[in-house]
Amino acid sequence: MMKGKVLLFLSLCLGLVVLIGYSGLNQSEGRTTSVVSSDGQGREVNGLEITLNAVRTEPSEEAGSHYVIADLTLENVRDTVYEFSMYKMTLVDQEGYAYNHVSSIETKGILGGQLHPGRTNRGEVAFLVPEGSQYELVYTDHLRTGQLVWDISLSEE
Repeated sequence: MMKGKVLLFLSLCLGLVVLIGYSGLNQSEGRTTSVVSSDGQGREVNGLEITLNAVRTEPSEEAGSHYVIADLTLENVRDTVYEFSMYKMTLVDQEGYAYNHVSSIETKGILGGQLHPGRTNRGEVAFLVPEGSQYELVYTDHLRTGQLVWDISLSEE
């Protein structure tokens, strides 16, 4: 009886390892796109300068959707600490629907948290959105009512 449970447990573990390996291989076959809208210049709102460096996409397992991943640089140009929250970032599709960031895909860097005066931080933020080629990346400073908007045009490479 005990031998059967151990065998079942080992079989389940092996199945899990195979499944994780398969999904890891599947995700690495991403498609890269270029962004047409990025001018490489920072835009400032209330002492925070944000630069959109690049945009890429990755496929998702959800039919008709993909991940749009924005590479951003943040610079605190004010004299006090800036508290940056990823919830201030949204991606708007062609129909006007806005989407929050997702953490279910691996990205480079960390953008959230405190940014001290004169400091710069770079990282990526991902959004799971319906497949399309036109989006708007929106940063909203809710406390001070400022907003920055980047038009994003994706094209196949």
